[in-house]
This record gives sequence, C-alpha cells and structure tokens, in this order.
Amino acid sequence: MTTPTKNARAEARRREREEQRRSEVKRQRLIYGGVGLAVLVAAVVIAVLSVGETDDRLGVSDVAGDVEVDGEALPPLPEGGEDPAIGEPAPVLTGVDFDGSAVTVGDGAQVVSFVASWCPACDAELPQVVDWLEGGGPPAEVEFLMVATNHDDSRQNWPPQDWFADAGYTGEVMVDDVASTAFQTYGFTATPAWAVIGEDGQVLFRGSGMLDPSRFDELAQLAATG
Repeated sequence: MTTPTKNARAEARRREREEQRRSEVKRQRLIYGGVGLAVLVAAVVIAVLSVGETDDRLGVSDVAGDVEVDGEALPPLPEGGEDPAIGEPAPVLTGVDFDGSAVTVGDGAQVVSFVASWCPACDAELPQVVDWLEGGGPPAEVEFLMVATNHDDSRQNWPPQDWFADAGYTGEVMVDDVASTAFQTYGFTATPAWAVIGEDGQVLFRGSGMLDPSRFDELAQLAATG
C-alpha cells in the first residue's frame, strides 16, 4: 500500500515536470515570436529602402534631352562600300548637355562620338578617348564632343552622366532625346559611332564600332583640313 508520503513526493514530481513543460512551451513561443518579429521588421526595412531607392532613381525621361534638327537626315551608314553621306551637308543638331547648357552638332569642324552608357564597346573605348584628350586631343580649331544616346535605365552604367564622370570625361556631351533623334538623324544603327564634320559643314567621315586610338588624331586632322 502506497504511503501518504510517497504520494506527496510523486505529486510533487508530477507538478515539477508539468511546470518544466509549461516553461519550455513558453520559452519556445518567445523564441519563435522574436524570430517572427525580427523577420517582419527586416521585411519592412527592406520594403522602405526599396521604395526610397525606386523613388530616387532617374528614369530615361529624367535624363533625356530635347533635340532639334535643321537639315536632311543622312542615309543609313552602309555595312561596306562607299558611304553616300560623304560630302553631304551635315544636319545641324541643337540640344543640351546634362546641365541644360546648349550644345550643337554639325556646325563647324567637329569630331563627334555617339555612345550609349550600357554599350560594352563604348565602355571600353571611353577611357581611351579620355587618355587621348588628356594627351592633347584635337587641334584648337576642331571641337570634340560626344552624344549620349540610346538611353536605357534598366542596363549597366545608368545614369550616363555618372558613367562619364567615373571615366574622367569632362568634355562636351549632347544628351539625345527619348527617340534617339540625334543618333538616327546621322544614319547610325549601332554604338559606338563616329562622325567627322568639316569647317564647311560637310560630312567627311562616318564609322561604327570601336576605333584604334591611333585613328583619333587622324579624324581630328581630317576635320581640320577637310
């Protein structure tokens, strides 16, 4: 027969185990609740930061300029053979740079490079252009400038003004419009693209693709001498 003392001890042990079980359940609830709260807080922070980043991000319409064209558009640049645009009047483009200052293409002796910030070949060629300019660049009577075109805010090196700055380019840039009017008016279909214009406003050269840096001086002399 079980004595009252043994019954009391058994009941005490049962109560002790029940108390331990309840404490463990409570502890696990606190742990899971804390983890859930931390996950929720992290998700809210990420969402807030993402919204802020999206709101601050420049879109194509924020960067693109306005381009006016005076003259006839040039025919498309052929893949080979003679270029029908050579000797033709260069269309005069009037636009602005990233700061809103006026920029003109086609008015006087110029070497013009049309580039897209996301274009791998343009990205590779821009530092070479910067080195050439820092080493002397074109003659004083020849203007070198670039046209930022084919804007795409979903690709690398956006926005283009930061791309130019990171490469150390401080020269003039015309910012093409949303429709890439400047690029298309000069008959180009791929970047980088180059145009040389003489003092008399005639087209002296058009080309597409990366150039050997040794040709930069050649194009500059062509613009100077016609």
